[in-house]
Amino acid sequence: MSGALADKLKLEVATPLGLKLAVECDSVEARSVDGYFDVLPGHLPMLAALKGGLLRYHEAGQWKVAAMGPGFVEAEPDRVLILTDAFKLPSEVDVAAVQKRQADVNEKMRNFAENTSAAEYQELSREFDWLEAQIDAHRVHNS
Repeated sequence: MSGALADKLKLEVATPLGLKLAVECDSVEARSVDGYFDVLPGHLPMLAALKGGLLRYHEAGQWKVAAMGPGFVEAEPDRVLILTDAFKLPSEVDVAAVQKRQADVNEKMRNFAENTSAAEYQELSREFDWLEAQIDAHRVHNS
């Protein structure tokens, strides 16, 4: 980027299966392990770990959403790159299947009682976040 301040962001979301989203947008909101954050054009460079959750981006005058799993984000003044294991647009979410799996995961998590530091519990927690993100993306998109 030259000395001029960018007025748009190039948002790219990549998974192990390839590039899942590439758009020009006005802003990006996502969930890091420390909480939600926003990126606007001209943002200072940033690298953060992502927690599974809702990805929101403002494109062509409207807010759009998607579900993303845990991963990493690299933000620059004119670009946001998200590397994640999982990504779905709201139209790709099978709500009934996700709710069923969510109930199964929740039941397994209850079996850990106080042992929430166990590796298996942590993996279940990440899966639960991913499932919740899919439900949230579908709900927000359809409201």
